[in-house]
Amino acid sequence: MTDQTHELVETATPAAGKDSTWSAGGQVVAALALGAVIMAGLWGLNMVGGSSTASGKPATCAPPKATDSPEYPALCAALNRPDLPALLGTPTEHVSEAQSGGGPITFADGTKHDDASAEIQAGPINVRLTDNQELPFTDYTTFLGPKSESTSVLGHPAVTYSDHTTAIGFSLNGGHATTSPGGIARHLVVAKGTQGGGSFELTIWRQDDQTPDDAALFRTAVLVLPSLQGWGTGS
Repeated sequence: MTDQTHELVETATPAAGKDSTWSAGGQVVAALALGAVIMAGLWGLNMVGGSSTASGKPATCAPPKATDSPEYPALCAALNRPDLPALLGTPTEHVSEAQSGGGPITFADGTKHDDASAEIQAGPINVRLTDNQELPFTDYTTFLGPKSESTSVLGHPAVTYSDHTTAIGFSLNGGHATTSPGGIARHLVVAKGTQGGGSFELTIWRQDDQTPDDAALFRTAVLVLPSLQGWGTGS
């Protein structure tokens, strides 16, 4: 029996040489994505409950758990649009999973940070929507440095960047997991306000060997972001 491998999002790590402020910011970003990696891997193996597609109908958002961020239901509802598969470039697919991206992260010093995110899968494409509540847009872009490219969405400052996914292989015999380099994940970070402030982030990656489509990121952002609480705030 061969292993099954699923490609998952792997976060960017803090850049070397940053001071403690940026390292802390990088730690937040890394921690948030780590939970998403684990959750997405379990989705791929149908090892978590929630949205059911046994009937062949599009999945609805899984009910929030006690550990989920309070913002999760609204984020998932905004992302889980009837036209999402078409926006992602897979109009013949339907949403097979719609869940939270994870619960609060507790750091070594005891502080907690909510992972305010929702993740959806439609065919081979995964998309995650995150509310970066405690990381201002300007700090985020400073943290990313030269790996990001400036752009805009509906007049709001934005950046795009890429990182690699991690392919996680689960043995059907022994139950152990192995990891290896995966494909590319594309990210679009958009300021909540026209002059900056906090940010929302859309991330897209694929379970096959194809490259994620930037056009799908922007199509989704233009329709989803204006419906979110906090859009248009910041200075």
